[in-house]
Amino acid sequence: MHDDAGRSYEVRNLAQQAGLGALQTAVWIAPAPPPDARRLTLEVTGLVRTAVARGTGVERPLSGASWSFEIDLVPQRTSAAVPDAPTTPPPTGRPARVPARTFAAFRDLLPIGQARVSDGVAICLWGLERYADRAVLSVGALVEDPLRAAPLTPGAGLVEVWDDLGRAYEVSPIHGAARPGWSETSLEVSPAIDPAARALGVRLSDLPGHGPTPADRRPLAGPFTFGVVVPGPGAEKPGP
Repeated sequence: MHDDAGRSYEVRNLAQQAGLGALQTAVWIAPAPPPDARRLTLEVTGLVRTAVARGTGVERPLSGASWSFEIDLVPQRTSAAVPDAPTTPPPTGRPARVPARTFAAFRDLLPIGQARVSDGVAICLWGLERYADRAVLSVGALVEDPLRAAPLTPGAGLVEVWDDLGRAYEVSPIHGAARPGWSETSLEVSPAIDPAARALGVRLSDLPGHGPTPADRRPLAGPFTFGVVVPGPGAEKPGP
């Protein structure tokens, strides 16, 4: 990895979320990019897929020798006024489908990059992957007490998503990862985001804490509410 001034950075694997046909990886970048950096270039090589045959894994390289990503450190704003929430109760999320992500149904990625901070907790919306029949929302939590970080799981934590057309979506955890001080969760949002929607409301509440005592396991601060711009067809998407 390097920035627009030619400075190089060390990249290390921090955690992975693996699912059928998909892999999501969080990486640690050091040192922190300085304030004058405007763009990062990330080169990814050596990716493989594993086919299970007779109880053993056979690794095969993914097509394409390398992938290059340009990361805009000063992206367009993605925040919008939070649309009015539907007056009806949010739909109950069913178990996420398997696989939750498919290459054939992938349409695009909407970078979000928003955070809310309250009482020693920061909740971050990373991005929204849009598929033909659903979406996948990536959420992160940074916790002041490093031992209280936990990903969202079915029945632990409530996430509501609705659009400016008054439609509410079902939300179900797919999988997550946690390390001391932070957690990350992928959430299935269904059905697909309405093509006519231009803003989404996202509210997270009763987020689970982790620890050996009931006080540790009490919900994190919140609720946390976000308004997210949804670009129209042909519009330039914010972020990278």
